[in-house]
Amino acid sequence: MLSTEPSVPDALRDGPDTVSSTPDGSSTAAVLRAPSSPRVTRVAVERPTGFGAPVRVRTSDGLLAARVVARDGSHAEVALVAGGAMLLGGDQVVVSIQVAPGCALTLTDVGGTVAYDGEGRECRWDADLSIGAGARLTWAGLPFIVAAGADVRRTTTARLGAGAALTLRETVVLGRSGERGGRMVLRTDIADDVGPILVEELTASGNRPVPGVLGEHTVMDTVTDVCGSLAATPERSEPTSAPDCDGAVVLHLERGGTLTRWLGPATHLSPLAPDSGSTGS
Repeated sequence: MLSTEPSVPDALRDGPDTVSSTPDGSSTAAVLRAPSSPRVTRVAVERPTGFGAPVRVRTSDGLLAARVVARDGSHAEVALVAGGAMLLGGDQVVVSIQVAPGCALTLTDVGGTVAYDGEGRECRWDADLSIGAGARLTWAGLPFIVAAGADVRRTTTARLGAGAALTLRETVVLGRSGERGGRMVLRTDIADDVGPILVEELTASGNRPVPGVLGEHTVMDTVTDVCGSLAATPERSEPTSAPDCDGAVVLHLERGGTLTRWLGPATHLSPLAPDSGSTGS
């Protein structure tokens, strides 16, 4: 089912942000953030300015802060750090990532994310990824926890240039310890110049488990590994090989690449690793 809501780029606006109060990590009380335009966390990796120079990395902070960890002539590593309690009712995290042709970026999360009870107010997490020709983005996200009472819409939109590679791990958990979890809508839209590679939308609620979706499971761990087409016209690609993952399902996408998914009761039981099903550079 396709969403009719505006795409992520429409939301890339900066603005002030105000917090009415801040919960501690264990609080179950609902906390609301005053309405505001979303602040965007931006990371752009650009080609070096000269021979032997490292890649250039430009960043700006939103609800997440971006910190450069390392860089060399073709690759950068950037850590994303929460700037405060999040996600609260009314929050919108927007992450815009751009990787220039021929460059590579590894994104790491410092601490997982908890979406708290927002007293009926939706919160959002929107990631917009642009990966140039021959570039690579690897993002192994830490668990994203949807607490009881939370209402979350999480979208990932990626546009790949010719030969661009994307490896993305997303681990979603319904509820903290002792909770059934809130409601979440997860949407992934990955395409290249030829057309769609992967379009998926999933809706689940901890209070209303649906057979054939998550059922009684509380953890969904997914590794997506795809490449942009080098062909000028659509053609069916042979599935890439993926290693056996105990208890996980490996889906071979029609245009090449894999989606590897595991459902289970706890994150530490997942057999997936960030490079599961890797298609290679």
